[in-house]
Formats: sequence, C-alpha cells, structure tokens
Amino acid sequence: MFILMIYTAFAQECSTDDFVSFGETKTAVLRLLSYPAYTASDEKVLNRAGDMAALAVIRSVSMEDLNSAEKTRKVLLILNLAFGAPQLIAASTNRRPTAAMLLLDHLCKANCDQEIQNIRNEIQHNTSTVHPYEFVTLEGDPPLDMEHWQWVASVLRSTYEIKPGMTRKDLLRAYTTEGGLSTRTQRTYVLKGCPGIKVDVEFVPVGNAQNGLNESPNDEILKLSKPYLDFGHMD
Repeated sequence: MFILMIYTAFAQECSTDDFVSFGETKTAVLRLLSYPAYTASDEKVLNRAGDMAALAVIRSVSMEDLNSAEKTRKVLLILNLAFGAPQLIAASTNRRPTAAMLLLDHLCKANCDQEIQNIRNEIQHNTSTVHPYEFVTLEGDPPLDMEHWQWVASVLRSTYEIKPGMTRKDLLRAYTTEGGLSTRTQRTYVLKGCPGIKVDVEFVPVGNAQNGLNESPNDEILKLSKPYLDFGHMD
C-alpha cells in the first residue's frame, strides 16, 4: 500500500521533463546508498530533484532494507540534499515533499529517532518558506560551510559503523586498498570516492593463519584508527 500510494501520486503529477531526469536522479541515489561519500555532481542532481529523490529511493530499496539503521541514515542524507536548497528544485511538482513525507512516515514506524524528526522539520520549513535554514555565525567568524560539513559527516558516520570484530569484507564496502607496504595483518585503506581519507587497520587472520600473504575477506578486524587525511601512496 505504501509504494502504491507513492506511485499513484507520481503518475498523476510528473511531467515528461520529470521522467527524463529520473534516470540520473536514481543513479545519484544508488551511489549514496552504496558508498559513504558522494560527488559534487550527485549533490547538484539531488539539489534539483526534490521529491523525485524520494521516489528514486522507493525504486531502489526494499521496505525490509529501509528498516536498517545504515540505510535509514543514507536515506536521510539523500532527503536532506534533495530539499536543502528548495529554490534549486527544477520541477514545481517536485517542490512538494509528498513522497518524502510518506517515506519519513515509514522510517518512523521502524525507529522514529530525533534525527528523522529533525529532517522532517527541516523539509517542512524549507518547502514552506522556499528558503533553507540559516546558520548564524558570530561577527568575524568564517561562515559555516554546510554542504562540505554534510559530506564529511556522511563519511565519519559510515567509518564509525565499522568496529573491531567485523570482517575485512565489511570494511571493503566503504574502503579499498592503496599502494605501499602492507601485510595480511596490517594495511592502510582509503575511502572509495575520496582516497585522501584513510584508516589504518589491524587484522586477526581467519583460516590458513600461517599464510601471511593471502588476505581473506573473513579476516577479523582487531583495531582500526580514526579516519585521517593524507596524500596517496603508489607501489
């Protein structure tokens, strides 16, 4: 019933131009659902998408997956980008958060925490006033760059979800290897989408522990550093 309501509204209100841009909106949504980082191009697409981004989420995520904390966090980021600058939304029909509110209602049924309510309040404010929230800075202080902070926050949240006891396979959902010296039990990983963000990870070998060269996706994370910035290293 939830999906049927959204698609009914979509079919009644979308123009031909909306359908033309739905493909690139869904591509951006899929990237944010898959990785902790996103590109400037993704941000521009979602800024213009508005409610279409919520529809793309429905097309891309099962209702069961939406109940997970990881997917919920990523969906909230997508909605935040889609309605963060309402004056940029291309189609007038997408400036009304019809699907977004239904999506937030569904997320609330699984886990209605303060972050979900904050996003709801921000979307309602932005779409009713056609202006984003204003962040006040003290005289003489540099202005807060919210777009960059949102990007960094998305990276930090995904990194802090990776904990000792998880596996190399879990780590590789967000990170990948880089050049430089490494062993099976210790390696530096770089963020997919931004190789300047790194973590140093120590592992406990699982299966064929005597083999110090061949890494296993089941190797267990013993310790990992906080994310840090550094230039890339090549072999």
